[in-house]
Amino acid sequence: MEVEGRDVEPDGAVVAGGVLNGRTARLRLYLGGQASWYVSLGIQFVLFPYLVAQELHESAARVGIAQMALMAPSLLFILLGGTVADHGDVRRILIRVHFLAAVPPALLTMALLAGYLSYDVLIVYALAMGTLSAFAMPARDSALTRIAETNIQQAVTLAMGTQMGSQLAGMLIVAFAALVGAPGLLLFQMAMIIAGGLATQRLAPLPPVYTGHDTSRWAQILDGIAAARENPIVFAVICLNFAVGLFYVGSFMVVLPLMVRDTYHSTDAQFPARFAMINIAFWGGTIAATMALLKVGHIERRGRVMMGAVTTGLVILGAMSFTMPFWVLCVLCFLWGMGAGTTMTMGRTIVQLAARASHRARVLALYQLGFSGGAPIGSLIMGFIVGGMGIQHAVLVPSGTMIFIIGLLLLSPIWAYQADEA
Repeated sequence: MEVEGRDVEPDGAVVAGGVLNGRTARLRLYLGGQASWYVSLGIQFVLFPYLVAQELHESAARVGIAQMALMAPSLLFILLGGTVADHGDVRRILIRVHFLAAVPPALLTMALLAGYLSYDVLIVYALAMGTLSAFAMPARDSALTRIAETNIQQAVTLAMGTQMGSQLAGMLIVAFAALVGAPGLLLFQMAMIIAGGLATQRLAPLPPVYTGHDTSRWAQILDGIAAARENPIVFAVICLNFAVGLFYVGSFMVVLPLMVRDTYHSTDAQFPARFAMINIAFWGGTIAATMALLKVGHIERRGRVMMGAVTTGLVILGAMSFTMPFWVLCVLCFLWGMGAGTTMTMGRTIVQLAARASHRARVLALYQLGFSGGAPIGSLIMGFIVGGMGIQHAVLVPSGTMIFIIGLLLLSPIWAYQADEA
């Protein structure tokens, strides 16, 4: 079928010069780009700590430092990334980030094949990928509301489900590392990133919404922080996200690979499959929670649901202080993942809807800073705590601290928040 010389998709999307328009087609391309990115991150999520902890046999403290290097660039660049997204075409930003992100895995593959794998090489890889992620996340998050246009909670839930399912797929791929080896996995990671860039190219341009004329990037960043600070519910969710990144994500990134290696005495051949199983259990839980939320539909008390989900994390961390069979640990990770999926979906929905359109990317960058900004600090701290106290005693520190934080949340706008939007 044709409309004024252009092909029209069955769902009403107009195809002109390879660029698709129409809500359904835009969402498919958006989710396709997101899927490719998070498949690659799923591979990295398991493969990177494997190379650090198992291939190089680094200490707990150096594992924590390496994980911090993977996430630390968010502390430095994610607010700048949000500012760039508010002032630029987010489609163009995502295309550039995707193609640049294909370079680090290609170079790491060359280092592995040449026998030059070292701790320093992995740190450089981590810093490069972390920096690119800091620009990708706010651009992708701010684009969602504009692409979906309506029914934002459903769109956020679909995006979260795609993100988690794609990460899970990447982790499943790493489970077969013994068959293809680390170089093969890195090449596949590179191919997925490039595929996402090609999918994003087919989206229509997404020019900046912001029309201000600040004199500097620093002034624009401060303006975004002020916009988040002025909105009580947004500010409360961002603070909670920082606590989650600091105490939960940091623990996850350091404790679990060390448990697989030291508590369960995994060999080089066993480590990838076991660590992948833990991650599959966790992200499988996030997918289960996201699908359940999609089925439930509109939720009014999003803040209280979010708080309940956060509470499950401290209970599960406390349970990890006991010796248990490996399958029980996987069950706990699945339950932890359900809480994480609920927390992320509710929090992102609240911020997407509450943030001003002109400042949305910067506010979402602050929201993401909770996970990706608090996590490197938490990873560094947990690396030293585990080294000093041992794994089973160390997990009680973040678990106990979160009890105090949950108590404070009862006095915050999160508890009283009631949504009117769909």
